[in-house]
Amino acid sequence: MADDHDPQDLNAEVPPKVAEEKKEYKFIRWDDSGIVARLTMRRPKQNIMNIEMLREMSDAIEKLNARDDVRLVLLDASPECEGYFSLGVGAEGYSSHLVFQMMDAFHNVFRSMNEISKPVLAIVDGIASGAGSELAAFCDLVIATERAQFRQPEIKLGVFPPMGAVVYPRVIGPKRAMEVLLTGDPINPQQALAMGLVNRVVPREQLQPTVDALVKKISAQSGPVLQLLKRVIFEGTWRPFDEALKRSQDIYLNQLFELEDSQEGLRALIEKRKPVWKNR
Repeated sequence: MADDHDPQDLNAEVPPKVAEEKKEYKFIRWDDSGIVARLTMRRPKQNIMNIEMLREMSDAIEKLNARDDVRLVLLDASPECEGYFSLGVGAEGYSSHLVFQMMDAFHNVFRSMNEISKPVLAIVDGIASGAGSELAAFCDLVIATERAQFRQPEIKLGVFPPMGAVVYPRVIGPKRAMEVLLTGDPINPQQALAMGLVNRVVPREQLQPTVDALVKKISAQSGPVLQLLKRVIFEGTWRPFDEALKRSQDIYLNQLFELEDSQEGLRALIEKRKPVWKNR
């Protein structure tokens, strides 16, 4: 059954054509060969994002659109970037001749994360600053280590983060968002946990076991149901209430109950057994 997967063996279910579709990227490492896809940022040492790196990220994530077998996406930083998740976009991203291209490339990463409708789990083991912090905040789940730090210093440069100004109020509430963005003060892991910016804070030696356990638990669920649930939660968070409620009802009644897995879950409940997901 699905929950018998060893967290170290999450590549057990590999569609035969995946290996043929592999694409080499310059600034990220991408592995979508199993039921959990992994996107690792690798632009040493600080994972400062340029336009090419951002385009690689959105391109990789978009490839999951037709992948019903993938349950979850992990987002982390390469060991080569020791101490950093990402320091955000480079200085060139603020120049007048590149700012539109940089913003468009950055926002496309967010759009692709939303459009695939698969939960995204960020693993932050170091400094996440500017766009790097916004990227983590936008993820559905965040596990941080005790040395993680979140920074939005833009106000000190005489600007503000346009994506952060939209993301943070919805993630941590408008009053906390105002304080974070108006002061530019760094946020330590415990503060991030208290304000709901991260789900868990763990010692570094407990990071991998914690991630493995959570991944195993989530990836044991029905892939299509996970996708529909993320879509409803996202729309409930970001759309006006009445519109979100109507959309949730529509997905629940007209899409969720069309799934074989939904029917299997109800049968398993009645028959007092664990469901066997077909992921359709």
